Amino acid sequence: MAKRFGSYLVEQKLLTEDQLAMALERQVTVGGRLGTNVVELGYLTDQQLAQALGHHLQMASAPSDAFDNVAPDLIRLFPKALAQRHGAVPFMKEGRSLYIAMADPSELTALDEITFAAGCPVKTFLAPEVMIQSALERYYGIARPLRYAVMWTPQEYRLLDKDGGRIDDDLEQTFPSIENFMQGLKSASEELLQVGHRDEIIGILLRECVKVADRVLFFAITEKKLIGLMGRGSRYVPGQFLGLEVQLDDSPLLRQVADKEEPVTQRFDADTVGPALSNVLADSRDRQFAALPLAAGGLGSHRDGVSGGSSRVVGILYVEPRPTPDDFHYLEPLQRLVVKAGMALDVLILKKKILELS
Repeated sequence: MAKRFGSYLVEQKLLTEDQLAMALERQVTVGGRLGTNVVELGYLTDQQLAQALGHHLQMASAPSDAFDNVAPDLIRLFPKALAQRHGAVPFMKEGRSLYIAMADPSELTALDEITFAAGCPVKTFLAPEVMIQSALERYYGIARPLRYAVMWTPQEYRLLDKDGGRIDDDLEQTFPSIENFMQGLKSASEELLQVGHRDEIIGILLRECVKVADRVLFFAITEKKLIGLMGRGSRYVPGQFLGLEVQLDDSPLLRQVADKEEPVTQRFDADTVGPALSNVLADSRDRQFAALPLAAGGLGSHRDGVSGGSSRVVGILYVEPRPTPDDFHYLEPLQRLVVKAGMALDVLILKKKILELS
């Protein structure tokens, strides 16, 4: 069985076990390929990564200047849909052979389709994911994900589309009884045992929250930034929220939630929420809301000499309960569900580590 790439990096002394553990955690909570996370953590440069990938897969790497000036006729020869689907970009032609760079040239089905579409022999080369994404944007107009490498939510997990059209239209119009709500949370807890992707976890959280809330938003956190990732509710504004990128320091209240790993419940205040979010949530003035931290990464620490890092906040769930004269008595069980969601993330992280760490 071929050695996994993370283990190969450690074996070649390009990463330490601790660095690989941190990159694997980040891959689960942030997304993207392992190599992209290694580069973004500053452990390797793009070119070091490309060289390591090439040695690992025994494939040639594209030169660092491959995409500096690609001829327009090569771009026309290679369809946009194909480039986007397979993360592949042509960069030169020699004789009849078309040279194409990919983040993963080992995908044989992709190579068959690419060769058929190009109508000529194809030679494939490795290139870092970030390099490919930049070329796709430059030559095909395919916008890069906010990076977070694949932070833009896969369509199957979106609860409302970018234009606000509802994917599912079965929102409850009345509060469930606390008994029914708790039963739903029990079922949600069981679902968390079966998830295979971070966005499934977030989707479960939003689905349960919206039963008792007018608006639910999930912000992912990375590199001291808040990224508007997913949302749901009758008052949700997807065009303004999806992909919103805000410096965490620009929102004192959410920075407090992230730093202290403690939920906050209060009335909306523009000064503490921050100007960027206040503009998006302009209709929230004077409404009550709760901000709940989603923490992960705390399991597997310092076991057998391998540090798994300490738990940290990787996302914030923003919940505006529906107007009611009663206290928001659903908050405490929701907090418990968020804690379980963090545990589910930890399970995904541990699965990665079991496969990658020696």
